[in-house]
Amino acid sequence: MTGRAKIVLVALDAADMGILQRCVDQGQAPVIGRLLAEGALGNLDSLGRWLPGSVWPSFFTSSPPSDTGFHHYLQWSPQTMTMRRPDPRQPGEPFWRRIADEGGRVIAIDMPFASAPSTGIELTGWATLDSLEPPRSHPSSLLTDITARHGGSPRVAEMHALQSMDALRKLRDEQVEIAGMLAEISEHLLQRETVDLFAITFPGLHRGGHWLWDETGLLTPPTAAEQRELEAALPAVYAATDQALGRVLDAAQPDEVILFSLHGMGPNTSRVEVLDAMLDRVLGEESQNVSPLSTMQRIRHALPPRLRHRVKDSLPTSLQDRLTGFWRTGGRDWQKTPALTQVADLTGYIRLNRKGRENQGMLTAAQADEITQRIVEGLASFADADTGEPVVRQTARVEDVVPPGPNRDRLPDLMVDWNDTPAARHRAIVSPRFGTIDWPTPGCHPSGRSGNHRAGGFYLVSGSGTTPGSAPSGNIVDLAPTILARLGAAVPDEMRGRALLGGGIR
Repeated sequence: MTGRAKIVLVALDAADMGILQRCVDQGQAPVIGRLLAEGALGNLDSLGRWLPGSVWPSFFTSSPPSDTGFHHYLQWSPQTMTMRRPDPRQPGEPFWRRIADEGGRVIAIDMPFASAPSTGIELTGWATLDSLEPPRSHPSSLLTDITARHGGSPRVAEMHALQSMDALRKLRDEQVEIAGMLAEISEHLLQRETVDLFAITFPGLHRGGHWLWDETGLLTPPTAAEQRELEAALPAVYAATDQALGRVLDAAQPDEVILFSLHGMGPNTSRVEVLDAMLDRVLGEESQNVSPLSTMQRIRHALPPRLRHRVKDSLPTSLQDRLTGFWRTGGRDWQKTPALTQVADLTGYIRLNRKGRENQGMLTAAQADEITQRIVEGLASFADADTGEPVVRQTARVEDVVPPGPNRDRLPDLMVDWNDTPAARHRAIVSPRFGTIDWPTPGCHPSGRSGNHRAGGFYLVSGSGTTPGSAPSGNIVDLAPTILARLGAAVPDEMRGRALLGGGIR
């Protein structure tokens, strides 16, 4: 007996539409090509430009990050004055669990940042790039069964450093294999289950996009053969994902398919690796960031990246987080630290050390305003040493770009949006006021991530009499209400989004 689904909801996590279309045109993604030809495609906006780590909770709760307070797997704690991993429940309860609680039949596989499940049939934290806790399932026997069939979680800790070609080959092969395993898990679950909603995330486009985008994450320049191999690596992950998607759809036989990506991918524009130095130059003698912190950073950077990674990866997650927090905040004199950078992957995050909010705050409201203006103006003065092109596109105050909400104070005070040119091109950056800062790895990105996120997302609806062409544009908070409406379920008043399509699958 084969199951059936009313809706199959597929996250092509951080898919780049340009690569996707090329794979379709070259015959590497026939399943997605058919869905594109038969379906309606719409654009999705978000706050991902400013808070890229916030997009998943915003999607599955239909609320902005000022409500969830979530923006990164490590966030600033004003009580302890360090970085801490958020409570796994902080991002909020995903909308699909509401469906299951109300009697709907739901299977959800590996949706990022979802907390431990307690209803329906669900697997979390198994292969996704983004999770706050180890793999969990409901029922618990599901994880036991998956482990028996496939082994333990295939999730591998990332080493943020320049990579060897062998490491990138291994990563490519892992992501191809994961796509196949997810298809097999889906086929097994759908063999006897008829469901209202089957939701799954394919993570390979996300992880592959970060590390396989181009050669700027390599430790040594590639040979001509290696360059060709690297250029084919990410499309190979897309092709494997397309093949796995076909297997899922064959097993589910859905009335409607909704594919989506909450944000995209492109060349890595992040300059967070030099943001500490930029901020120190701007704040000058008022900041004690330089003395104790730079000493610890020198010790850290004196260790080879692979040794640092091996030591850190051997520790329990809680100790890994504490170690990261120590490198960021250890040894500071908080009464001489008016502002500090937070852990970030793309957009730069800056937190002000405000009295009455931070446990050891030093800035009054007036002083915070003055420091903010200095930071905004100072960061804007930095440019590429060779081209003169500005490094920063905009530094925004959180209240200027994020709507009011009960947890907006958990977010960074300032968010640094970088110029959209690849950061690897730098030799150095320079400010007429604050001097020159050398780029750590000229021609390469020091994180090893050659690709990073773009804010734009999309959704594609196919089936149930969908008219091919364009679908209404919306925001990522609109997806959950849209899916609920398509299933004929009520949209809760607390959801901030709106249904983009009519209700009820015909």
